[in-house]
Amino acid sequence: MTEFEPTPPRNTATAATVTLAVATVLVATVSAGVASVAAVGVLAFAYGAFAGSRFPVTAGAAAVFLSVLLAAITLRTAVFAPLAAAALTVAAWDLAEHGIGLGEHVGAAARTRNAELVHAALTLGIAALAVAAGYAVYLVGVDGRPVAAVVLLAAGALALFGALR
Repeated sequence: MTEFEPTPPRNTATAATVTLAVATVLVATVSAGVASVAAVGVLAFAYGAFAGSRFPVTAGAAAVFLSVLLAAITLRTAVFAPLAAAALTVAAWDLAEHGIGLGEHVGAAARTRNAELVHAALTLGIAALAVAAGYAVYLVGVDGRPVAAVVLLAAGALALFGALR
């Protein structure tokens, strides 16, 4: 009999880390200086995602999210990259949290591939819808307030993912 090992599935940890890395690359296209904060966040996040530790996952995602907000505020002309990076950051955090939960409940030996795929597809689909909606708000926005729309959309995405838990 195999001993219970409460580690997250590697597929989900990898998908979450890659998603956060893509968000960091998007931040780097807007502000290279702020991207260094995001890179440190990705390292902490990756450790937590593979080890099954919630604090490094949350701290790493928060560092990347903060860098996204700083990049969006400092460079007001680029909207799509920070918007997509914010949505991907929240999606990566959700994927990692789901993986940690799977590890805690069923362990590393369980077959969770279908659950992982369905959750990842839904999470990334919702993130894509949030980006599309946010960019649509930006395109039809008046009075030159697109940065406020990006920040409000990011807050809405956080609330949406919180409600999905």
